[in-house]
Formats: sequence, structure tokens, C-alpha cells
Amino acid sequence: MRISFVEIRNFRKLKSCRVEFSDMQTVFVGANNSGKTSAMDALVLFLKKSHYKNIVTTDFTLSNWIDINRIGSEWVASDADNSPDLSFASWEPYLPSLDVWLDVDENDIHYVSHLIPTLDWEGGLLGVRLLLEPKNIEELLKDFKASFIAAQKAINSTSDKSVNTDETKKQKLSLWPRSMRDFLDRDRELDKHFKVRAYILDPKKCQDCEKGIAQPQALLPESVPIDRGPFDGLFKIDIINAQRGFSDPNIKGSFNNSFGSLSAQLRHYFSQHLDPSELPDASDIKALEAIETARIVFDNQLRNSFKPAIGELEGLNYPGFSDPQISLTSEVKPVECLDHDTAVRFNVLRNDEVTSPLSLPEQYNGLGYQNLISMVFSLIRFRDEWLRVGKVGKRPDNASSFIEPLHIVLIEEPEAHLHAQAQQVFIKKAYGVLRNHTDLKSNDQFNTQMIVSTHSSHIAHEIDFTCLRYFRRKPSENKKEVPSATVVNLSTTFGEDDETSKF
Repeated sequence: MRISFVEIRNFRKLKSCRVEFSDMQTVFVGANNSGKTSAMDALVLFLKKSHYKNIVTTDFTLSNWIDINRIGSEWVASDADNSPDLSFASWEPYLPSLDVWLDVDENDIHYVSHLIPTLDWEGGLLGVRLLLEPKNIEELLKDFKASFIAAQKAINSTSDKSVNTDETKKQKLSLWPRSMRDFLDRDRELDKHFKVRAYILDPKKCQDCEKGIAQPQALLPESVPIDRGPFDGLFKIDIINAQRGFSDPNIKGSFNNSFGSLSAQLRHYFSQHLDPSELPDASDIKALEAIETARIVFDNQLRNSFKPAIGELEGLNYPGFSDPQISLTSEVKPVECLDHDTAVRFNVLRNDEVTSPLSLPEQYNGLGYQNLISMVFSLIRFRDEWLRVGKVGKRPDNASSFIEPLHIVLIEEPEAHLHAQAQQVFIKKAYGVLRNHTDLKSNDQFNTQMIVSTHSSHIAHEIDFTCLRYFRRKPSENKKEVPSATVVNLSTTFGEDDETSKF
């Protein structure tokens, strides 16, 4: 199973575009402000259910607010003789959506039984639309109209009491909400009235696109949303964002970012996969015995050291207590041994005659090296979490669950802080790291797709030309439109088959 392509509509600059994915790695390239980040954010916000609530009004294509505000104005003007339009069709052309088209093998059909549109489906493409839409249009009308009318009444009452002078005529009081956009901009209103719903699409109506412009099929009036997460158990999605928080090591607290610090990543990996105190097996016994021995010795030292002071406290004879006894006990948690900024050190000068090599904490490495090793270790961690390596696979919530057949890794601008050679090293090794496991090398059931956005020509140069997707700016066609973007699949731009690669 893999994602064949996605179609993004009404999301920021991406008014309507199709992005085709390579089987292994896909790289988004293009000028600044051409839509690469918008495409990455659309994937994150729609594919991860936990991010649904992060969608905001500024994620709508800006020019669409002209028509959405028109709907609000018509609602306000409606009355008993002129009923408002409450149809879903009046909203649908302007709502952000992501169509995901999966290419499904016969061996994976049991994963996607809830997405099969008809009994005569014979394999191949399956489509799902994720659409941000009003939860209840009637409730939205009621709340918006009530708020708008209340604001107008307040303005009118203020105007009636004011002195009608030339100066007051120039001033025009404005209260929330001035429009549907203004109404939904207020904190929690969009989340209150909108939600992401999923709809099954018909593969027979899937059309070929030209020049990266989407041709999404219309939803039928009788379409019913899926009553569960469409991709639960199908995908595991991991993300490396562009802003990774590297900073001056001399500034206190500047290195607490959970991504930037290798120490923090090692602590997380240890707690998830290696902690001997969780679900211990035979291989953990020696470590647990050593920890217990150390605890007993330390407790004895504590008692001897504090004996005089505790003896004074016990001799207070406080009323109501009879011979109070105070005892001290310690608790040693293995993961806490890594909970400090110098848990990871790098030997910078080694000499066979020196018993303790000279070393420095990790934050004294260059930003490029920190970034490179942190990103690579993140990929290792993503892979092992996906495959339930170590303790994570023994936990009750994972022991009985299936491993998702598809792992999607989104990486935004890996070139940050990396010099040219390090950029080339990363992109050449990244996908191999994600697949470096015996279960992945011998089993075609589990697939990995890595999607990268970049401005780096060094990264683009190291990738097969057929993996590049070029985001191209599209000028506005009229005054009501804003500049948008289209996506060019470079695998066929200069000819079919191997002609493009030869070019």
C-alpha cells in the first residue's frame, strides 16, 4: 500500500492542485512562496487527527472569503418571505479539503475494507476526501445571525444617543462580527462550528489531471461521512519541522528543545524502548539487580549521614505523637541517569596514554553536526516506534494492535544549519535509515514514503529527477483571485519513460 497522489483544494495558495508521490521519496522544490510549505501543512493538518483543531481561518484560500462572506450577508438579509440557503452545496466549493488516493495491493485489502466503495471494486486506487465543513449549518446560521443583529442594534442605539455632527458622521462604529470571516476568526468559533469529515470517493470517476491542477470529483447529495477515522491502522505519520530550535550553548535554557538535544531524544528512546523497569524480561534482570544494590547501599549511607539530625527531630516529643520515627529511602529510575545536559559527550582528543579522554557536551558541536545527527536519530526513532521495537511492543495498547502497513515521514527544509556536503549526506542516507530493519528488508507488506520540502539545489541534485515535484507560482487571473500555485511532476516533463532521466 502507498499513497499514489493527493489533491489539495482551497488551502492557502493551493486553490486546486494535484501532488503525485513517488514510491519511496518525493521532494518538493520551487521558489519562495510557491506553496511547498502549504502542501506540507495540508498533509500534516488533514492526515493527523490530533491536528484537526489546528486548522484556522487563514488556512482557507484568501479569495474564497469573498463568497463565504456573501453567504453570511444573504443569511442576515433573509426573513420569513426570503428563506436562507442552508444547502451544503452553497459551502462546498470554498472549503479546504484533501483527497487521498491509495494504491492498494491485494494483500492489503483487509486493511481497507471500510474504504471500498462498491462490491465490484477489483483493487487498485481507493480515494478518501477529508473536508473541513460546517457541523450543522442551521446552528451556524442561528449563532452568526444572532451575533450580527445584536452588534447592529448596539451600534444603532449608540448612534441615536450621539450628537449628529459632521465629526460623528465621519466616525463609523464597528462591532464584532462584521462578516462571516470576522465571526469565525474569533477564538474557538471555527472549532465550534466546523469539523473535518471523511467521504469515500469513486475510483471510476478519478480523472487524469493536466499540469498539476486537481480535478476532484463532486460529492453526491446522498454522500454520508465515514463514521470512523479513515486511516486508523493504515498510516503512521512522523514529522520533522523546519524550526528545530538550535541556539547558543552558553544561553541557559536554549537547548531544552526536545528535537535539538540528542540527550533528550536518547531519554525519550530509552523510556519507550529500553527501560528495564518496564515490562522486564530475562535480559533486564542484571540491570535491575545492579540498580537495587546501588539503592540499598545509598539508603544505608543516607541513614548513617542523617542519623544525628533525625535523632534530634525524633526527640521533640510533639503532643499527639508517640516516639515518631523518621526513615529515608531513595528511588533510582534508570531514565533519570540520562536527564542532564551533559548525558551525551563527544570525545575530541583521544590518547592511549590518557585514561579519561577529553570531551565536550553535545551543545558545543557545530549547529550543522547537531542538526544532522539529531535528524538521523529522529528517523531511527520514528522507524522503531512504527515497528514496535523493544518495550513499546509489549505494552497492552500495542501488543494486540497491527503495525500500520504504511509509514509516512514528512521532513521540512532539512538543509537548515547544514553545509552543502552534510545536506547531500542526509538526503542520500535518510530513506535507507527509515528502511534499515530486518522486518522491512524481508517483508514487502510494510512500505515507507518520505516527503521532503527544500530550497537546496544540493538536495535536489542528489535525488532522482523523477522524484522531484516543482511548485510553480500561478498569477491571479482577475481582481477577485489571489496568486496560487500548481505542481509539476518532473518525472514526465521532458518525455515518457527514461527520456526525462536522460535529460
